[in-house]
Amino acid sequence: MSQHYKKFLSLLERWPLDKSKVGRDLGQYLRDQLSAVLGTSNIIAVKDERLNRQFRSLENIVNDVHAKRHPRTLNSTATGLSGEQCREVLSTEFLQILQKKN
Repeated sequence: MSQHYKKFLSLLERWPLDKSKVGRDLGQYLRDQLSAVLGTSNIIAVKDERLNRQFRSLENIVNDVHAKRHPRTLNSTATGLSGEQCREVLSTEFLQILQKKN
């Protein structure tokens, strides 16, 4: 258990938290899942290979492996918004403003 816990903890230390997505942030979700899975006595029921695959996949994301291997040639999105504009639209603050209007 401690081997997996240390690996995932090291990975999550490099995973950024997005303060604009309170309650919806992937980094926070992963931290919560780590506590739920690796912090219980049920760790024996979790298969090592499955944990290793999940770790490798998350590590690829946090290290931008695919983004570096396949760099984007355009900075546009399907919506026509910039990356920063997309982040603003997806923020918790913006979603609260939309809910108030409805």
